[in-house]
Amino acid sequence: MTPTPASLRGIGLIEILIAVILISIGFLAAARMQVQGMRFSQSAYFQSQAYFLTSDMIDRMRANPLGVDQGAYDGVDTTDAVADPNCGSTVICTAAQQAQQDIFDWRQHFQPTVDVNPLLPGGDGSTANGQIFDRGNNRFEVTITWFEIIDGESTAQVQSTFFVAETV
Repeated sequence: MTPTPASLRGIGLIEILIAVILISIGFLAAARMQVQGMRFSQSAYFQSQAYFLTSDMIDRMRANPLGVDQGAYDGVDTTDAVADPNCGSTVICTAAQQAQQDIFDWRQHFQPTVDVNPLLPGGDGSTANGQIFDRGNNRFEVTITWFEIIDGESTAQVQSTFFVAETV
């Protein structure tokens, strides 16, 4: 029998071990990218929900310019309880009552109830909330605050939108 040259002996155990380690590192990197992608997707979802809630209140305020002029939307905070004035298609309400109805309806998106979960997550014992600030000269700021888990910690996220309300 003739001995085989060293280049034809096959793969050794060290080469296989190195290949397994390299493939494992590649799989771990792919898994981390997948987790980060899911986190970024969830964050984008929360930002779009915040935008939806902001646009909802801005549209409500634009539909009730008399309530805006009367200051019915000034200093709104969804953590404050608001009574339901029951304004609707069969009940005629004043501009201030309509503003209270708008605030009541908007607040329902932030506060958990038996039937409904809030659109945005809370954290550290508090719920997500919305606020409206009058910045003068018919300029308003609508701010939404919610909490996301980033690097294992609950972190507040804030989205603010400024707009100019029309006068009556």
